[in-house]
Amino acid sequence: VDAPLFKNLRNLAQNSDLVRLNLSGCSGFSASALGALLSGCTRLDELNLSWCSDFSAEHIQVAVSSITESVTQLNLSGYRQNLQRSDVTTLVGRCPNLVHLDLSDSVLLKTDCFQELHQLIYLQHLSLSRCYEIMPAALLELGDIPSLKTLQVFGIVTENSLPVLKEALPHLKINCSHFTSIARPTVGSKKNPEIWGIRCRLMMPNPNSH
Repeated sequence: VDAPLFKNLRNLAQNSDLVRLNLSGCSGFSASALGALLSGCTRLDELNLSWCSDFSAEHIQVAVSSITESVTQLNLSGYRQNLQRSDVTTLVGRCPNLVHLDLSDSVLLKTDCFQELHQLIYLQHLSLSRCYEIMPAALLELGDIPSLKTLQVFGIVTENSLPVLKEALPHLKINCSHFTSIARPTVGSKKNPEIWGIRCRLMMPNPNSH
């Protein structure tokens, strides 16, 4: 979505069959408009609302109260002083099927939010990078989430202590990815040319073949 052209969300809200939506970095719309959009997109599977520059605490509250329960992948990173535990509580209650959740750069989140995260029985991928109020030692508690496979905690764990954490949680891949794939095109391989699971005929030529 091109933020400068994004003056009205009503057209997007009419796309009830939309399954992926990336509003990362967009701005200029009210909390009520955001709520109307999310309430209209009832089949969303992937949603990226990260780093929307003028989002307030009200925007976050409306977002977590309006996101459809069908969402399995959600990026709410970048909201420093505006995302708090009460928002996580609302989110978990509304979206119990989350598989991939990114709450990075939320400096108000503390270890007490782990209680809510443990309720996500399908959670496989969790990002809490630069949530500086979370103590490194407390991360061991996340190892008790049976479904969890990857954990991104850049900025919380130092390079020196990372090997210790990995040894304590050998079943998890920790700090294995700097970037999010939520609501972004996935790249297929040469043998399997797909984007978002859809097979593509168009192939980029190999520059070494000439």
